[in-house]
Amino acid sequence: MKKFTLFAMAVIISAFCATAQQTVNNPKDANGFYIVKWDCANETFAAANDFEVDETFTFAVDVTGTPWEEWLKETPTAAGATRSLAFNKWTGFGDVNGDSHRLKQIKGNVYGATWNIMQLATTLDVAKATEQGAQTYVYGQLFGFEYTSDNPGAGWWMWPSTVAVGSNVDPGTESGATFITLPYTGTKTSAEFYNDDYGNELFGTNYPIKGYAPACAVSTGVENIISSDLPVSSYEYYNLQGAKLVKEPEEGLFIEKAIRIDGSFSTKKILKTVK
Repeated sequence: MKKFTLFAMAVIISAFCATAQQTVNNPKDANGFYIVKWDCANETFAAANDFEVDETFTFAVDVTGTPWEEWLKETPTAAGATRSLAFNKWTGFGDVNGDSHRLKQIKGNVYGATWNIMQLATTLDVAKATEQGAQTYVYGQLFGFEYTSDNPGAGWWMWPSTVAVGSNVDPGTESGATFITLPYTGTKTSAEFYNDDYGNELFGTNYPIKGYAPACAVSTGVENIISSDLPVSSYEYYNLQGAKLVKEPEEGLFIEKAIRIDGSFSTKKILKTVK
């Protein structure tokens, strides 16, 4: 009887782990899907996932109130490492680049990266995903990893003890998808970009792939107006979220805004490294 009870319990636990789902603290849209688009200018989640499959956006997850919040605070397993989150993702039309899963902290318990799903496509069926009216369903698993200055995978596929390993992030919709894109029109296609365009901010040296970059690095809240040829009267500096900085940073990736005497201005991204 004891052996049967233990066996039955093992079956129950296995079944639970196979069907258990994760939740995050993101808002949901009218259809019950998680809103994953980050509004870089206002440093909050957007009102909706208003992007098509070939449109660039900043993906973000908020783990406030989940087991991940405490996991991130724990001492890393690898010496000298920093803990972060990753999102293993795939779509209803096929897979995307597996090297684009790593996220970094945006603020507080919010982690993210800039994505373009179409540019990340590997086995994703481009023809089907770009049919007029097609919506791409995106599924995924949130997991932890650790990194050091010279090792982007010092720890990998890590999970809190209270989260079932391999569980999907499921908002509770019938499809089980984490989020979906807008119906495809082909009118919002974004320009190509690569992770190594932004130095090693998001491990670009290791993963110089298309359609992947640090959060808010491609689209920012700082408007880029065509300037005149008049002299520059002053400079302003912003982080990648569009927040104004007190002074020019001594290192890292930031935005420089050159203001001319007629009020026009131009912006450019600058990457400074410590020599």
